[in-house]
Amino acid sequence: MERRHFRLGFAGFGNVGRALARLLIARRDELARRYGLSFEVTLLASARRGAWVEPRGVDLEGALRSGWSSASRLAEVLGAAPIDLLFEATPLEPRTGEPALSHVRAALARGVSVVSANKGPIALAARELFGIARKAGAGFRFESAVADCLPVFNLAEAALPVGRLLRFRGVLNSTSNHVLQAIARGRSGEEAIGEMQRLGIAEADPSHDLDGWDQAVKVVILANVLMGRDLTPADVERTPVAAVDPGWLRAEEVAGRAVHLVAEVGPDGPACVHPVALPPGDFLASLRGFSLGLTIETELAATINVSIVEPHVEQTAYGMLADLVAIGQGRMMIPTPLLQATP
Repeated sequence: MERRHFRLGFAGFGNVGRALARLLIARRDELARRYGLSFEVTLLASARRGAWVEPRGVDLEGALRSGWSSASRLAEVLGAAPIDLLFEATPLEPRTGEPALSHVRAALARGVSVVSANKGPIALAARELFGIARKAGAGFRFESAVADCLPVFNLAEAALPVGRLLRFRGVLNSTSNHVLQAIARGRSGEEAIGEMQRLGIAEADPSHDLDGWDQAVKVVILANVLMGRDLTPADVERTPVAAVDPGWLRAEEVAGRAVHLVAEVGPDGPACVHPVALPPGDFLASLRGFSLGLTIETELAATINVSIVEPHVEQTAYGMLADLVAIGQGRMMIPTPLLQATP
């Protein structure tokens, strides 16, 4: 077994970053035994605490317990930080992708591999970022960017090597899904949002979830990365949760139809995020609570349904860990039409 040592950096140390840190600590021995991977964390950065660079490795358990304080900012140190791989887990900004997009660009350009749970850079600049990564010989993976650790890109990479992907239909946002179901059952949306915030699933400002931006960004990633399209989140037709009539939701619930905010896209035509009343036989109708799922219509493999039951931040972190393992095994990037078209 070939052994590989990684110097790891964290951009973002909120719910997801902290969950990933705990997972790395807990699985350190397993990573070494099964995959020959060892690591030390040499960069920790967050908007609140600054950027901590330690070439000999930070005290990760101490950072989880007590945090840290640094006057340095990530943008100031990223160009020279002693890292081999950067975990990008800062909050989403769906219109510009910043500052995450600049983090990813800077890391890839100097040959540092990137594992991103942040959707913005991939939705807005996937073609460019794949090109930078290929030129620099860096890894670039983002399984957690669409549906926690739901195996979307890994599925396409490992099981769908030939034939076209014809359509995606998915429930890709836990918060909006949970809120719509709560309203349909006579509860308040505010109560449901509070539950998701206490679980660490919804942000303090849940507007990206409830306005459809989160799903719009995700459906753009699916379309661009796996179908070779050139969409932006602004191209996606969105219906926010606030525009859905509570009376209609309750009537559909009584009639036995589940209403979800469904993201849909094909190889051409519009992409949309809109409320759909799903009959009981529809796979997506089975997704209750804050479960996520995706229906993939393919040219040769018929229709594939994948789901994950009520994921938490630990599952997002697991998707990032799985991407680290993939890069450690030399699977630097997933196959994508964007690479075929990138010089």
